[in-house]
Amino acid sequence: MRKATLAYLLIAILARLATAGTLILKRAWIEQYKDRATIDATFTTDHAHKKPNPPAKDGDMHVAGRAPKEVGLPMVAEVMNAAAQQQQKAVQVIHGNEGSGSFVPVSGAWRLWFEHPATSQTQFQTVPPAANTNPDHSFEIHPITKFAAEDITGSFAMVPGFPGHDPKTAFGSYEKLSVLIHASATAVTLDSAKTGFNYVHFRMHLIGSPVKLKDGGLAAMADVEDDASEGEDMLAAKVRMIFVPGTAPWKAVQGKGDGDEFTVLGIPRVNLNAISAFITAAGSAAVTRKLPYEMIVVAVK
Repeated sequence: MRKATLAYLLIAILARLATAGTLILKRAWIEQYKDRATIDATFTTDHAHKKPNPPAKDGDMHVAGRAPKEVGLPMVAEVMNAAAQQQQKAVQVIHGNEGSGSFVPVSGAWRLWFEHPATSQTQFQTVPPAANTNPDHSFEIHPITKFAAEDITGSFAMVPGFPGHDPKTAFGSYEKLSVLIHASATAVTLDSAKTGFNYVHFRMHLIGSPVKLKDGGLAAMADVEDDASEGEDMLAAKVRMIFVPGTAPWKAVQGKGDGDEFTVLGIPRVNLNAISAFITAAGSAAVTRKLPYEMIVVAVK
């Protein structure tokens, strides 16, 4: 019995190690982006989906590439609602850039999340060309708002025919995530298990008014409720919501405040503002704590 228990524990530990990702970020980079909704990068496309995912599978188009100056990590950029007519010019430009080695400007929501992590990645080391559309990565520009000269902020909308993840399951998972944080004077190491639940529908209940971010985006604290519940069904409290400038969700919260509610579609990312505050307080000690996350609001009903 004891041998069986030890074997089970060993399997569990090995499984945890197999799905964990270690990410070493520059501390200055964290400070630069902790209060921004977006990132502007100079990007080259290595591989892109031949066609977007079907709407039932989220409707995104994955674009693997590199932005060595601004990101310095293996990465993927994604076009939301990529099959829609208004995104077709951008899709054509992306395919025209694919494999060319040319660098073009791209903007969008930065997204740090351990969905497809490598065993270990260090920021601003040499990043080789991606071998496919989904290399091991913890960084994304997702969704894209502009590719070269093509503005696609209009892609921030509900995906027809896409159910999204159940909010109880998704936020139940987010709330249980942990991260090992270790900071030096110049770098921060984040060690977290593999995560998931990209897109989730939920109802958000604003706490106070949105505040302006450095790039013109907005951040607002909100309680999270089940969008299918008629009564109050609190799933998470005081989650920071991020609104990308110029998008429909950003416009929807203008002038809104405490008590206002919205039913939205959102995707999670690591809350670098909370990471920054924590390492400032903790110093160089290695500490395991709850993974701080925030939600990029990508659509409003």
